[in-house]
Amino acid sequence: MKTLARIAARAALLCFGILMALVVGEVVLRVTGLAHPGFYAYDRYRGWALRPGAAGWNTREGDAYVRINHEGFRGPETSFTKPPDTIRIAVLGDSFTEGQQVAEDKTFSAVIGRALARCPAVAGRKVEVLNFGVNGYGTAQELMTLRHQAWRFSPDIVVLAVFTGNDIVNNSVDLETERCRPFYVYRDGEMVPAGPLFDSAMSRAQCMMRFESRLRFDPHQSALFNMIDAASRALRDRLHGGHRHHHQDTVGCELGISDIIYKAPSDTAWRNAWHVTEGLIEEMNREVKAHSAAFLTVTLTNAIQVWPDPAARDRYMKRLGVANLSYPDDRIAALGERDGFAVLVLSKPMAAYAQAHHVFLHGFKNTTTGEGHWNELGHKIGGELIAAKLCQMMESGQVPALAQKSARN
Repeated sequence: MKTLARIAARAALLCFGILMALVVGEVVLRVTGLAHPGFYAYDRYRGWALRPGAAGWNTREGDAYVRINHEGFRGPETSFTKPPDTIRIAVLGDSFTEGQQVAEDKTFSAVIGRALARCPAVAGRKVEVLNFGVNGYGTAQELMTLRHQAWRFSPDIVVLAVFTGNDIVNNSVDLETERCRPFYVYRDGEMVPAGPLFDSAMSRAQCMMRFESRLRFDPHQSALFNMIDAASRALRDRLHGGHRHHHQDTVGCELGISDIIYKAPSDTAWRNAWHVTEGLIEEMNREVKAHSAAFLTVTLTNAIQVWPDPAARDRYMKRLGVANLSYPDDRIAALGERDGFAVLVLSKPMAAYAQAHHVFLHGFKNTTTGEGHWNELGHKIGGELIAAKLCQMMESGQVPALAQKSARN
C-alpha cells in the first residue's frame, strides 16, 4: 500500500509540475507579447464582435499584423460623421472580409477604395471603405452589424460579401453547430428570430462567459498551444518538402465547406437554410433602400471554384456528379434579378484569371496549397472586380447619393 501511495504521490507531483510549467509558459508568452491576441468580445446582438483596440499578429494562416480600431472594426479610426464630398461604403462579411491573413492595406476593402478613386463617377470625391467583416459571421450577424454598427457611419453604399462555402450553414438553426449567434426561421410565412441567443437567458450568459472570461482555458486562445501547433505544422511541412500539396483526389475537399452547396437542396434542413439565407438578403436589401443607399451583393469564391488547373475542377465535379460549380452563385444572382438589387459573381472572372496566369488565389506558404482564405493576390483581383462593378453602378445612376447630387447640379 505504501508503494502505491508513493507512486500516486509522485504522479500527482508530476502532473502538478506539468500544469505549473504550462501556466508559466502561457504567462511568459502573454507578457512578452508573443501570445495570439484575443480579437473577439461578446456582443448582445451578434454573439461576438471584434474587440475595440485589440491588436497583434496573426500567423496561423498567412502572416499579418491586425489592429482593431476603437469603433470595433478593422481599419483606420473613423468618425461617425461623414466628411463632405465623401462616398462612404460599408462592407459586411465574414473572415474573408475581415482578412486577418493579410495586411490591412491589402484587404479587398482597401483595394476597393484605391481602385474607386480612379472611377470617373467619383469626380474628385473622397472614397471611404469601412470593413465590417468579422470571422465566422453568417448573414444574420451581418444584418445585425448593419443595424447596430454600420448605419452609425451613414454609408452611401452597402456591400454584402457572401461566402457560399459556409454562410448557408451559418444561417441554419438546424445545420450550424456554433450556437452563440442569432438565427432566424420562418413561421407562418414570416421570418422571426430563433435559437438560444434569442430564446435563452442561460445561453446568453454562457456565451458572455465564453468570450469574456479570463479564467477559462481555451486551447484555441492559448499562446502556448498555438506556438506548439505552429511548430508542429512547420515540422510537418519540412518533412514533406516544404509547401504541402494536394493529392489530386483531395482537391476541393476542403475542411468546413460542404459539397452540398453545389447542388440544389434535397432535404428539409438545407431547403430551410437557403430559404432563410435568401430572406435575410432580401431584408437587407429592403433596409438599405429605406436608408436611400445602394446595395450590392457579392458572392466570393470557394477555393475549388478558382483552382487554376481546370482538370482538377473537372475531376471534382465528376466526383460530385455536377456539370458546374456555380449553383450557389447562380441562385443568389437569380434572387437579385427577381428582387431588383445588384449581384456580382466573382467565381467565373477570378477562375479565368487564375487559369490564365497559373496562380492560386487562396492559400499561403504556411497552409495547404490553394486552400483557405484569399491571399494577397486573391484580395487584389477580387477588390478590383468589386470596384469596377461599383463604378458601373455609380455611372448608371444606381447610387442615390450621387444621383441626387447630379440632379441638383
